[in-house]
Amino acid sequence: MAKLRQFSTQTYVIIAGLLTLGLIIATLVFFRNDIFQSMLDPGQPFQTYERPEAPNYNLKESWMELPDLAADSFEFPADGDVFMIVPVLYKGGDHWNVPVADDAKERLNDIIRPNYVAPYAHAGRLFVPYYRQASLYTAMTNREDARRAQDLAYSDVKRSFEFFLRHSPPERPIILAGHGQGASHAQRILADFFQGPLKDRLAAAYIIDHPFTMDRFDKELAELIPCETAEDTNCVVAWGAFMPGDQAIADRFSEDLNAHQINDYYKINGRPLLCMNPLTWTRATDYAPRRLHKGGMAAVGVEPDTKVAPLTKQFGAQCENGLLYIDTPRSRALRRPIKIGGNFRTLPFNLFYEDLRINARQRVDSLKASGTLPERVGKLDALEVIEIVDSPVTAVEED
Repeated sequence: MAKLRQFSTQTYVIIAGLLTLGLIIATLVFFRNDIFQSMLDPGQPFQTYERPEAPNYNLKESWMELPDLAADSFEFPADGDVFMIVPVLYKGGDHWNVPVADDAKERLNDIIRPNYVAPYAHAGRLFVPYYRQASLYTAMTNREDARRAQDLAYSDVKRSFEFFLRHSPPERPIILAGHGQGASHAQRILADFFQGPLKDRLAAAYIIDHPFTMDRFDKELAELIPCETAEDTNCVVAWGAFMPGDQAIADRFSEDLNAHQINDYYKINGRPLLCMNPLTWTRATDYAPRRLHKGGMAAVGVEPDTKVAPLTKQFGAQCENGLLYIDTPRSRALRRPIKIGGNFRTLPFNLFYEDLRINARQRVDSLKASGTLPERVGKLDALEVIEIVDSPVTAVEED
């Protein structure tokens, strides 16, 4: 009888322990994003935060990609100039804005360069600045500190774009591209620079995985329009893509994220969003089957010149209520990693790598063919020598 009581007591302790452990795990899972967020708080107000040193864009080391500016731009085989703003990888904790240091550059080069930067090289010369990125934490809070950190990041992007303009001649179409936080800054570049004559050089702006509200076309982007076909130019492409199981992330994207508009930040709050389906390059809400998918890319740590085959025909896609919903990709390499804070992290792959690669060049070619940009005559290989024969001058005798 005593052994039975002892067995019952031990069983009770084990069951109670398992229930407690299960409750702890369930609590951690339920509050994982809140826990992740609290871990990334820099713990000091931005006003007293010592900013990292600003990058000097006259130095090559401040650029992930920069063409040879000593070479004549006319000699480059691709006709466009691409200004691309990379997404953020730095989560937070020590800084509001990540210093442009070697360790940060290494991570960006391993993940961002092969997946997010490389597709645009097909469209022209690449200008891709390093900048003091605002941490992922700044996208998780509505604190004023977070907004000022975003402003600091944009100040770098703006300076680097001004450098880009000084080295991009008027006959070359411009591709402006931004992913994640980079897409937020790209929208500000559109408002600050493309509301005048420069808009005529815009082959397209790609605003990816950051909300782009349609009302911007009625306000600070009144000189631009949404793209409607694969060859439209002087226009904006935008989408935010979500897989099955991402509904909470999609809701946050369309409701809680902040967008910069007319010198301030505002929550999206369900405002209509621009959505273009990159499988059809239209804004139609029809489902596009997976056979139209040109290919995603999941390449980490590869050398810049390494050729990696895209993963083709992975999923179908459909715009619905301003959001791009995709099927679960066939390859696990293109599925969202399961890790703490995964709802906020930049994905280590590009779902539409090959679709973007082909389309960016298509729009550059379309703008060149339109005849709206100035033309430039190439260098003459040799000058034709014209022989000048001396002709004696004789005086005319007067009568």
